[in-house]
Amino acid sequence: MTNPVRTALAQAIADTEALLGRLKGTLAAIDGEATLDLGRQGIWTKGEVAALWERSKHLPGVRALFEITASRVEERVTFSDLIAYSGLDSRQQSNEHARMSRIAAELFGAKRWPIENWQGSAGEMIYRMRGDVAAWWREVAH
Repeated sequence: MTNPVRTALAQAIADTEALLGRLKGTLAAIDGEATLDLGRQGIWTKGEVAALWERSKHLPGVRALFEITASRVEERVTFSDLIAYSGLDSRQQSNEHARMSRIAAELFGAKRWPIENWQGSAGEMIYRMRGDVAAWWREVAH
């Protein structure tokens, strides 16, 4: 049996998140800053990419994640590809992803990345960076 109060609260949360995204986009437009909607990863600005990079660039696994996905824009990068590139073992690579998620939560109030990520049908994580994010990252990282 569905609880109507729970359903109403879940919808209110979804509505609030949608409003937050629209307000964030409006603020960015007022500031003259472009936004990019990455679906479940949220709406991103170049300034947010820069802030996350600045706080997480010391982590070799995060650096490798940004480098490989930016070098293969719009392409799927598997976790296996990533650890082969980073040279880290899978546990350390995963730990550094978790650290970046915590940094994002500290900065933005949510564990979100400017890199799309999902679990593939074989159970392996897959990552993809959009072209706009790659361009922003290249500007702030170099």
